[in-house]
Amino acid sequence: MRHLQIGRKLGVDSSHRDALLRTLTLSLIEHEAIKTTKARAKELRWFADRVVTLAKRGDIHARRHMVKLLGSTETSVPGENRVRNAIDKVYTTLVPRFKTRPGGYTQILHLLDRRAGDNSEMVLMRYIPSPDEDKKKAPKGKKADSADKLKKETKLAAPEDKPAKAKPAKKAEAKSDKKAKEKA
Repeated sequence: MRHLQIGRKLGVDSSHRDALLRTLTLSLIEHEAIKTTKARAKELRWFADRVVTLAKRGDIHARRHMVKLLGSTETSVPGENRVRNAIDKVYTTLVPRFKTRPGGYTQILHLLDRRAGDNSEMVLMRYIPSPDEDKKKAPKGKKADSADKLKKETKLAAPEDKPAKAKPAKKAEAKSDKKAKEKA
């Protein structure tokens, strides 16, 4: 029995699971959105949130604890460290974004397509975007188009509502009717 055992096994041993969570978290920080399975995303959620919570504390102990959680990974470029780059990105982009948010920094979006090999459910795991990013990235979509249409409709509706423009049209019709009667 698994009493008081926290977390999912994910079908691997504990060292593999720790490495998996580290690499998924690093990828999530670097790209801000990753595609993974539902079980991995649910397990990754608390790990990725913990990194941001530690960074929000801002002290040196929290930074060292983040390095302990994420490990130290050398990149192919000499002198660069993947974890150091990720931690810098957390402090520069994610902490200001979630300054007032008490928790729940990640979002899981279910995808319709499934993995080809084992038909497992796939999800898109991402950090919640800031409202400013949503406004910048949002193309002229339904909201902008509907606002433009509303403006056009009000411009078109305004002349019909005004009686001053409606009277000259009646006078023109009356004149054309008189001319038609005179010719007949």
